[in-house]
Amino acid sequence: MGRHQLLIVDDEADLRWVLRGLFEEEGFEVVEACDGDEALAAIQQQVPDVVLSDMRMPRMPGIELLRSVRHQEPDLPVILLSAVEDLATAVDAIKEGAFDYQAKPFDPQRLLLSVRRATEQHVLRREVHRLRNSPTARFDFGPSQPALALRRTIDLIAAQTTMSLLITGESGTGKEVVARAIHALSQLGTGPFVAVDCGALPEALLESHLFGHEKGAYTGADRARQGLFALADGGTLFLDELGNLPLALQAKLLRALQERTVTPVGGRAPVPFRARLVCATNADLATEVRSGRFRTDLYHRIAEFTVQLPALRERCEDIAYFARLFLAEANLDLGRRIAGCTTAAEQALREHPWPGNLRELRNTLRRAVLVCTSHQLDSSDLQLSASPMVASLVPGPAPTSEQSLTERLRLATEALEAEILTTTLAACGGNKAAAARGLRIDYTTLHRKLKRLGLSS
Repeated sequence: MGRHQLLIVDDEADLRWVLRGLFEEEGFEVVEACDGDEALAAIQQQVPDVVLSDMRMPRMPGIELLRSVRHQEPDLPVILLSAVEDLATAVDAIKEGAFDYQAKPFDPQRLLLSVRRATEQHVLRREVHRLRNSPTARFDFGPSQPALALRRTIDLIAAQTTMSLLITGESGTGKEVVARAIHALSQLGTGPFVAVDCGALPEALLESHLFGHEKGAYTGADRARQGLFALADGGTLFLDELGNLPLALQAKLLRALQERTVTPVGGRAPVPFRARLVCATNADLATEVRSGRFRTDLYHRIAEFTVQLPALRERCEDIAYFARLFLAEANLDLGRRIAGCTTAAEQALREHPWPGNLRELRNTLRRAVLVCTSHQLDSSDLQLSASPMVASLVPGPAPTSEQSLTERLRLATEALEAEILTTTLAACGGNKAAAARGLRIDYTTLHRKLKRLGLSS
């Protein structure tokens, strides 16, 4: 990546020379303009990272240049300098969208700090827009080696096969994002992508949603309805939380995959489908198979290719990367100007085990941006546990020197998860349905987690 570019706009050549020397020493690439018209022409040719402009210039004052820049490049930060320290003018400039307003003679260190913050914000805004708007680049999984390996796997699967796929990983690791990436980058990318959470629908309705139903098939079925298999024809059907699928429906799903047809509820004629099946689960399906809760034949049918998503704590290099992106996204969505994180906040982000993975990280940054009263996020804004890496939240065996780091992290995460579940249940008076709603997970997932952690009683 090249140097950040600063556009200096001032009708005084001597001041431009002083500012050029100041910022070139700090590693900036400096472009000069003597007035507003020249500045707008320069921006049209190449958009800089920051504009630093005088307020009082012939033909086009700085406030008019600000308005023109905001119209031409809404996300480009503009810092205004004025020989008069006028509070009313400063307020007007900020209302018009100026990033900052400083009086002459300026404090070099204060001005440098302001330009650095504006640069960081602009770079992050561009990255957020890139991720949101590019058809393929939005599937960015981070710079770590596990993330790069995941991207290579996605490219391979998308380019060379339409086989059924099983995506496994903890909640919040981005299983649906991976499914959408595979769909978008494959030859099926122009077809529909249809997603359904198998744990979010009652068993009585799930079959109808998947396979469709005929008019009069059951009470309330006043018209025929296409199922999700039919709606995904020519594209991808994504079944999330497949481990919640009841055994009776597992048998019907297996038959549909074997015959490549589905029969609507109340119907007789099978309907062919041409959709790729991508399934996801945070449960250990191999264990579910051994316990008899999941069919062996269905498991091997859907797992023609398996992708295991690493937990965020296993790819620590990605934490800071996504924290910057989520911070920029929260700034845009919430209208804030938080420039970054303090050293203490960065350390807290690194040390937290992130049992909720990327989803938890994103929510944490959005909440922190909302409550922050400074220009930087501090550790207190993050509202994370003081010692999250220590498995002392619930009684359990102390880690031994023979345990691997991964095993110790797993124990710490399970302890934190158990604490969250028990605290939520206590707050809901033991009502599991209310606790599931409060945790924003389905009842079946809550029940399975409680059982896995030995808390079901």
